[in-house]
Amino acid sequence: MIIKGQFTSVWDGGEVVTESVLDTDTGELSTVSVDANDIGTLEREYFEDKTGEEYEVCPECHDHIMKTVMNPGVGHDLNEEKECSGGCNT
Repeated sequence: MIIKGQFTSVWDGGEVVTESVLDTDTGELSTVSVDANDIGTLEREYFEDKTGEEYEVCPECHDHIMKTVMNPGVGHDLNEEKECSGGCNT
């Protein structure tokens, strides 16, 4: 499914918001790139859909959302962890 929304980059000197589209099947974002060289250090990125739901964006590839997965822990435990839906393994 394709969802329209906004891609927000939060920097220590401000925010950059652009229109974006999320493919929920692949987790891939389609966003127009903008120049943000003069606003400091990137702190986080997220996609927000029209209902206000936020999706964390991968800090490595910047073009896929993070997904929650259950990974084996110690013994028979499972750990809930976040990983890139695009597979870049952050």
